[in-house]
Amino acid sequence: MQHNDVTVVRIVDDLDAATSEEATAYLDAEIDVGHTNLVIELGDVAYMSSAGLRVILSTMQGARQQGGDLRLAGAEGHVRRVLDMSGFFRFIQEFPTAGEAVASYSR
Repeated sequence: MQHNDVTVVRIVDDLDAATSEEATAYLDAEIDVGHTNLVIELGDVAYMSSAGLRVILSTMQGARQQGGDLRLAGAEGHVRRVLDMSGFFRFIQEFPTAGEAVASYSR
């Protein structure tokens, strides 16, 4: 979903080894077409493995290399704990909602 110059990608279900390749391909394609200000909405993700962390890290690096950035939104429960314990919130901004994450780009 596009909001001005910010692209929101909503991930549903698990983000793990079984889904990481498809998620990476989709997010890389967004960056390739110039959608480099990204928000990944995680509210519907119940489980995230280290493969999911690699998807997020790769997307952040790709977006930043192209002059953009990545924000996370809606992480709860297990997913939030995994991101927090992995230290991701030290270098990726996170917000309760996708709307707040989109708005952060205009500040």
